[in-house]
Amino acid sequence: MRRLIRTLTLLTAITVLAPALALVPAGAQEEPPPTTSTTTTTEPPTLPFLEQFEEEEWHDPWIDWRFADDRNTSLARGYQEAGLRVNIPPNERRGTGPLWRLPENVDQAWFRYRIRLDDFEPTTSGKLPGFAGMPNFTARGCNPSTPTYPGWSARMLFEPAGFGGLESDQIQLGYYTYHVDQPGTCGEFMLWDDDGVLDQDLWYCIEGHVDLNTPGEADGVLTGWVDNALAFEQDGLRFRRAAEEDLDIRTFWMNVYFGGATIPNDRDLTLRIDDLAISDSGRLGCPNRFTDDDGNPHEDDIEWMFQAEYIYGCALELYCPDQQLSRAETAALLDRILHPATTGTDYFTDDTEHWAEPSLNRLAAAGILRGCGPSTACPDEAVTRGQFAALLTRALEIPASEDDQFVDDDDNIFEDDINAIAAIGITRGCQEEPARYCPHDRVYRDHAATLLARAVQWWTAAP
Repeated sequence: MRRLIRTLTLLTAITVLAPALALVPAGAQEEPPPTTSTTTTTEPPTLPFLEQFEEEEWHDPWIDWRFADDRNTSLARGYQEAGLRVNIPPNERRGTGPLWRLPENVDQAWFRYRIRLDDFEPTTSGKLPGFAGMPNFTARGCNPSTPTYPGWSARMLFEPAGFGGLESDQIQLGYYTYHVDQPGTCGEFMLWDDDGVLDQDLWYCIEGHVDLNTPGEADGVLTGWVDNALAFEQDGLRFRRAAEEDLDIRTFWMNVYFGGATIPNDRDLTLRIDDLAISDSGRLGCPNRFTDDDGNPHEDDIEWMFQAEYIYGCALELYCPDQQLSRAETAALLDRILHPATTGTDYFTDDTEHWAEPSLNRLAAAGILRGCGPSTACPDEAVTRGQFAALLTRALEIPASEDDQFVDDDDNIFEDDINAIAAIGITRGCQEEPARYCPHDRVYRDHAATLLARAVQWWTAAP
């Protein structure tokens, strides 16, 4: 429940790349309450480096690629297309850890990457990607910077799952910082605020900024954002002594590492990373996944449903919000949410070699999908609002309601289903006064995102 509410709130944060307003399709009361957002119209910064993890050989130009990295990383579904899957197996510590060398040393830089915790519940803290300046062996492995061997690093860190009273599967982010004034020999933990708490099974956008100090002065800055929300800011840092003017930002450290040297890892830890970008000229920001839902009243729900990997777009950056939802697409959506058991039975004669055939058969086996005829699914027909209500009540086992919510569904075969989803707040109908549901109207892709987001929220909170 907290996961849904927090994420839907975060999605109303600023959009750094200015969106173009899209026309809101005609439709009625399925939209969520209006939200306020801020846009920035500055030109996007120069990108000296961008990695989308589309090729197996992505790491060829990187430094310190090891056998463990080769074994524990692979390409998988990412935020856009492919992404990097990193697994730390039991009794191992390093998931991955190569270094990308900046073309030129700089005094400040920004990074952005998307991260998703698929099954990542560590029993102790560890490291995540971030910047470093390490000409020596210092600033790692509990070797602090010294005048003879200077160095600094500001990788991201994760605390153990459930740290500090969080829910048992939530992860707290922070910076793990080696700097001149650190309190011990190992790096200093600098935890981010509540916006730096990650849930499992959602995509997040992480941004960081390092502004090195004037050599000898305590004016260095670290900043961090999650989904465009400021989550951390610390100034007054010394990364460099007075004689260390040549110590700059040299590398981006792609580190996913469990713990230090004493606590054993007793489980598989798996996450995905995508959309890595590094800039030396300004903050990158976290644009939304789709460009054609900007300004749509269902945008927050569309973006959240994508982050949860329940919905996909109609093209790389498009959702097609005003397209009608087909019966096949509805089956695929419910299939991704429910993960019903596989079946060897072929229930329908008209979906052979259809892309949604497995989903249609699984939902039929589970008693959710009843077809449009004795042995037909009509996969490419548009689903009606009445049919959608029936599918939701069967799929999520929504209890019946005796309240008659709408004036236009009397004697409709889906009236009980419509009343059931209205009673728990999934639908608000298509007209307020008098209250109408429009059971014969088609469901559009933007409306479907909002209906399903509310349904999943109810379902995950239900006892």
